[in-house]
Order: sequence, then structure tokens, then C-alpha cells
Amino acid sequence: MLFTINEVKIYTFEEFRAIQENKQSVLLNDELSYLDAVIGHIERNKRKYMTLVLIIALTVDLSTVTSFAMDTTAIDKAGMQILELIRKVGYWIGIILCSKDVIKHCMRGHLDSVGSIVAMYGLGFGVLYFLPWLFDLIKGLF
Repeated sequence: MLFTINEVKIYTFEEFRAIQENKQSVLLNDELSYLDAVIGHIERNKRKYMTLVLIIALTVDLSTVTSFAMDTTAIDKAGMQILELIRKVGYWIGIILCSKDVIKHCMRGHLDSVGSIVAMYGLGFGVLYFLPWLFDLIKGLF
């Protein structure tokens, strides 16, 4: 008596893909028919569902929702270290790219655009310092 424990079937890629598409289409058709039935039930009983939603909304007690106060000093410290690292990297990337663009525009003879290039990179670097200050300002207001 022979037992086949592991039976291996070999398919070509096209055959395997056709089998998988058939399985997916059957599952998709089942899901779509169930979804159609649910939508049809909701459309037939719209008033009951609206009443149910209203009752649930009125009975949910939001006073039990509490926010858990956590000590966020470790997160703040790690965030500040990451921000300082980003600022240092941004400083050198800004200097290098700004110098490259200034030299490129000077070589082409576009000396009037040098100021706008420096201002663009200066504002880009300034945002790294301005945004944390702005967020702290907004946090202090609320």
C-alpha cells in the first residue's frame, strides 16, 4: 500500500497564473455578492440604521475617554538629537549645493541670479530652525 504524502504538481507560469486568477475571481465574486446583499439590506432598512447610529452616538459616554499622560522627556531628547543632526547635515549640504549653483551660474554669466540662489538656500536652511520655533509657539498658545 502506497501513501503519497507530498504530491507535487508542476505548472507552467501561464497555467499557474490562470489558476490564481480563477481563484481570485471566485473570491471576488463571493465578496461582491455579499457586499451587494449588505448594501441592499441597508437601503431597504435605512430608517432603522439611522436610528441605530443615533442611539449609539447618544449613549457613548465620552467622559470615560482618558488620555494617558506619559513622560515624554526621552522622546523629546531623542527628537532634539535627530533635529540637531539634520541641521548639521543640512548646513553642509546647503553650503556645498549653494556654492555649486553659484559657480555654475557665474560660469554661464548669469550674475544677476546669484542673489536669488543664495536666498533660496538660506531660506531652506532657515526653515530647519524656524519650524521647531513655530511649533513651540503654537503649542504654547494651546
